[in-house]
Amino acid sequence: MKSLFIILDTVRRDYLEAYGNRWVQTPNLARLAARGITFDNHWVGSLPCMPARREFMTGRHNFLYRGWGPIEPYDDVLPRELRKAGVFTHLLTDHYHYFELGGENYHTGFDTWEFFRGQESDWWVSLVDALALPEKYFGQVRRQNWHNRTRQVREEEFSGPRTAQAAVEWLETNGRADDWFLQVEIFDPHEPFYCTPKYREMYGDTWDGPHFDWPDYDLVSESPEAVEHIRKCYAGLLTMTDFWVGKILDRLDALDLWKDTLVVFTTDHGTMLAEHQYWMKNYMPMFNEIVRIPLVVHLPGGERAGTRVSSLTQTIDVMPTFLEYHGCPCPPHVYGHSLRRALEGETVRQDAIFGYFGKAMNITDGRHVYFRNPVHEDGGPLYEYTAMPVGGLNRWFPRDLYERIEMGRYFGHTYNMPLYKIPATGQVPRPVPGEQSFVGRHQLYDVLQDPEQRSPLDAPSLEAHFAERIRAHLRACEATPEQYSRLGLTS
Repeated sequence: MKSLFIILDTVRRDYLEAYGNRWVQTPNLARLAARGITFDNHWVGSLPCMPARREFMTGRHNFLYRGWGPIEPYDDVLPRELRKAGVFTHLLTDHYHYFELGGENYHTGFDTWEFFRGQESDWWVSLVDALALPEKYFGQVRRQNWHNRTRQVREEEFSGPRTAQAAVEWLETNGRADDWFLQVEIFDPHEPFYCTPKYREMYGDTWDGPHFDWPDYDLVSESPEAVEHIRKCYAGLLTMTDFWVGKILDRLDALDLWKDTLVVFTTDHGTMLAEHQYWMKNYMPMFNEIVRIPLVVHLPGGERAGTRVSSLTQTIDVMPTFLEYHGCPCPPHVYGHSLRRALEGETVRQDAIFGYFGKAMNITDGRHVYFRNPVHEDGGPLYEYTAMPVGGLNRWFPRDLYERIEMGRYFGHTYNMPLYKIPATGQVPRPVPGEQSFVGRHQLYDVLQDPEQRSPLDAPSLEAHFAERIRAHLRACEATPEQYSRLGLTS
């Protein structure tokens, strides 16, 4: 059995040909969909980047227990479980968050791994005498990223293409062997939306204003012309990434690997490109542009090629799927379900919860989406539970918390390992300016009738149903009492 797992970061499913887009060119992902099975009702779990990757690795939700952070010592992780069964595992990535404080231990589960430098603010190009930044710009310009761009001018110099080319070479060397799992993870099309000019030109980008390819995580204040420019920058970067994914697919063709290789493509989350007046993610309600994501699965031999699946699935289902197809037993605390059940027409789940740590608790049944917000403005009461006391993206927890940190044994899924219980502060998502974005404190949408989520429903009985379903998920996930009280729920 052979498996290829392709993860691109920040892919908007509505920008893909396989999901009906007609102006963005993604022929290679469409080619994969023609060979595979497209999932029409696939959703995120925990956000953003590293919480999603912990779900890829463990098949368990992250956002109920902690925010951004490392693999925990008690985690049963996908590559290690595969290795127990004699499957060789390799990681190719330019996702630099794996290699900084807060991203520990994700890559160490693999037999071998390789990292390609240069994305975003990766501490790579070292210049004591810093380069001058643009005098005028919109959004963000970060000095380290500006330095990194000096080594990424020609297309093949970009870290995403270098990652893809390494995958081509790995397949050429190892593809004919058996019992392997290859994870190819490309950070693009994550912001900044920086690509070679030819890809923006494909979309007729005529922007002549200040430098702008990295929006702020904030409300849109730029002109409609600037918004159009950013959307074309994103489309260009997505098309460039698709081109290099095509190189990997070409190698599968050349080596005739489709007949005995499971291929899975997905992303961690989407992003806002000025919809609802928002840029990016993290601080707004979890609209479809962020949380309804692509998933394409090619089964060995092309079984059911070109078909679609409507069953409700989510990120935590990826890990048990790879284990099942490789004949590996599933660890005892996995919360996801193998996609094989959905492929065989079964209803995998009634509904699915998703969210950011300390923010709203969100749930969908595939038709409705319910955002249940914290009842207090600080999002609390709230604690992070961890055996790895790293405070998130490249930082430790602040020292003024030290005296308030407790330790205890809180969850069965940690194999009763003692954890730090660390006070945290949550957040109520920011409402949409000028839109009827709240009915009461929470939000409920029918995403079939209202896919743009412009008209929240006033349906108390349906809201009560989803509140009860949230309670059921919290109980199943061993949620601590404060997770109920912060949401105004009884345990």
